[in-house]
Amino acid sequence: MNQNVLTLPASGTSKIIYEHKIHAFPSHYLYKETPYVAFRERGGFVETIYTVRDRLVLMPPYNPTSADLTRFDLQTQERILTYIQDRKKGFGFEKPGQAYMFWILELETPLPHRPKVTPNTPGRQYFSYEDFNSRNQVITKNGSLSKTGVFEYDNFRDNLLLDKYNPILSSMRSMKTKHLRSENSEDALTWNVFQSLQQINPNHWYTELISKGINQTTFNLKKQVLPNQIPHNLTIKLWESIRPSLRGNQKAEGATEVDVMMESDAFVWFIEAKFKSDISTGTTHDQERNQILRNLDVGSYYAKGKDFYFSLLILDDAISSKGVSAVERYSRELTEKGQPFENRFSNVQGLTVFYWSDFVEIFKNCMQEVEDDFEQLIAARAFHWMTEKVDQLVKK
Repeated sequence: MNQNVLTLPASGTSKIIYEHKIHAFPSHYLYKETPYVAFRERGGFVETIYTVRDRLVLMPPYNPTSADLTRFDLQTQERILTYIQDRKKGFGFEKPGQAYMFWILELETPLPHRPKVTPNTPGRQYFSYEDFNSRNQVITKNGSLSKTGVFEYDNFRDNLLLDKYNPILSSMRSMKTKHLRSENSEDALTWNVFQSLQQINPNHWYTELISKGINQTTFNLKKQVLPNQIPHNLTIKLWESIRPSLRGNQKAEGATEVDVMMESDAFVWFIEAKFKSDISTGTTHDQERNQILRNLDVGSYYAKGKDFYFSLLILDDAISSKGVSAVERYSRELTEKGQPFENRFSNVQGLTVFYWSDFVEIFKNCMQEVEDDFEQLIAARAFHWMTEKVDQLVKK
């Protein structure tokens, strides 16, 4: 049989889908009709193929009446009701103000070998029925596995959630686009997170991002940013090339590529994004000048009359231990009087460490709060992608 199987991410609801054989989603989502449907767990694993036996649309608060359920047998009615109860107690309904489509599922084929879909991208994916019955442990699409077992896309744009033909990407050097092909790409993660944020009204994420990124209390801050006052001219730029200040006895070095730069009339915020790596502890011309110090020097000089903040964005303290130690050290020196940094970096108001997992919360809250359908879709895709990404890497 050469039939298509629709696969959907269900990392947060797979358990109750399997238990009740019910799946629900906002009714405006449109999927290509296929004979079969399967659900991807965390990590992209699939354990069952279903058919959709019936459908039901319910309006919020999703409390079906007898009339809504009358065409179903008593067992199916019970499945629908208990699914709704369990979902409300657990994952919840991401968009509680919208109508939801409920699929009543019927078991088609169990997959005891639990094949893994790679890449496990957000949103819908389609595979042939034979893919799942081939007994292959890994089902790949649009790419291949490297010798070390890391998936690499044939085209780096397939690793991006949105804005795949932005001019910035076309002007990148070939080595950077090559790195973008990897499922472990630091740059792809940075692009997907911050380009997604820029498509969503900042009223839904600015306060939380400032709270987690700048105003958190891991290290002392000289000055906080007022989180509820969103600047009208706030900009986010990726991979800006900033020339060094070459102050004092500093040795010559090239421009610094800033992973993320957020700027307003009042402040400049540099973010150094690390994924499965630590900071560089030296530069070509100065082996004692690490990435944190370089960002402080370049950023504070660039900010001039504005307050300057620096954050290290990481997956885990243990993976980026040198970077965390450097932030802790420099933060202490900036906030204690008599330290050598006090005058040199007088406009540096804070150094912090925050985490990729923070964006799982940020996008989940956006997904639940935004009213615009397009923004809701962007937030949902980013949430599911980040959930999978952070979960997979923490387990490795």
